Amino acid sequence: MSSRIYVLGAGSMGSLLAHELRQSAPEIANPTLLFKGEQRLRDFIAHESKITVIRQKGENIFKSESQLAAGWQPPMSREGIPSHIDNLIVATKTYLTEAALRPYIGNLSSNSNVLFLQNGMGVADDLRRKFWPSSINRPNFFQIISTHGAYKALPNVVHHVGLGKLSIGYIPKHRHSLQSDELKLDGNLKNSPKIIELLTESKNLNASYIKHNPLLLVQMEKLVVNACINPLSAVLDCLNGDLLYGNKTFELMKKVVQEAVDCFKAEYSFIKFDPQSSSFLDVGRLLNTVLDVCKLTASNSSSMREDVRHLNRTEIDWINGYIVKLGTRHRIPTPVNRLLISMVNNKLSIEQSIELSSTQIDKTK
Repeated sequence: MSSRIYVLGAGSMGSLLAHELRQSAPEIANPTLLFKGEQRLRDFIAHESKITVIRQKGENIFKSESQLAAGWQPPMSREGIPSHIDNLIVATKTYLTEAALRPYIGNLSSNSNVLFLQNGMGVADDLRRKFWPSSINRPNFFQIISTHGAYKALPNVVHHVGLGKLSIGYIPKHRHSLQSDELKLDGNLKNSPKIIELLTESKNLNASYIKHNPLLLVQMEKLVVNACINPLSAVLDCLNGDLLYGNKTFELMKKVVQEAVDCFKAEYSFIKFDPQSSSFLDVGRLLNTVLDVCKLTASNSSSMREDVRHLNRTEIDWINGYIVKLGTRHRIPTPVNRLLISMVNNKLSIEQSIELSSTQIDKTK
């Protein structure tokens, strides 16, 4: 029996997950990639509807291919009624989530599982308020946190350059609290949806299903790493490893981390009563993690830097912006995170204006 899985967002990570699900369970999983528009779908079909994943292990290069179903509109029945989507992996940019998900709301129900594979924090809360203010018909939400490194050199080719891991956890329907009927989903693989089992069975994805609070801690750690590396590399226009050579970057990172930890402790009460959680969110430990990631990804260009270079909107509002949002809620100052948001937005607007000016000059020649 096939499992109805749709992947909204056919970027590098969305394509990688669809490919791995197809590879690891071809008789069960038949993922459908959902593209942004009809032209992108046509380009995909022109390449035989295949995704090629390339990995290098030592001196050896390995390639694998998957042929996938694809679409660009919500699935409908012959009668024109929205077909039910059992499982939806959302792998879009955070700021595109609301617009991308809106057409598919009619395909989702309380029996649907929606898995968010995205940077930043706070997306699920916003969608809950926007589309499902009542919990009656709200889908089951899950968060996927990835440390994998992947990029697309060509539209249908994914380079899986950093073999990391996936941490998957259930997001409570009621903010910060699991109800009695939800406890069975909290990190219990035996009671989890089939899609969770399929993801954890994929060797290349290295996925694990964990409880909500430990997942939050992993999410906070990744947010802190991104809040330091992404905006600084974007503003300074440098590779991740180059940040280690800056005379003042360490001090800036430390302030970003301290502001984030202060906000996390105010927002999530369980941290105060759990010594292990407090140790995990120790400022020194998190700062060392940021520096380690700079070293491990020294030759990488962060996604935020690439967005600015390509004149695209960044995810700053869901990364540093989330820290500022918590700071505002709990009256905790977050001046450095606010400064970085302003600098990234100004950097982007300057680059966009320069590009627009040069285009206008070219037209007058």
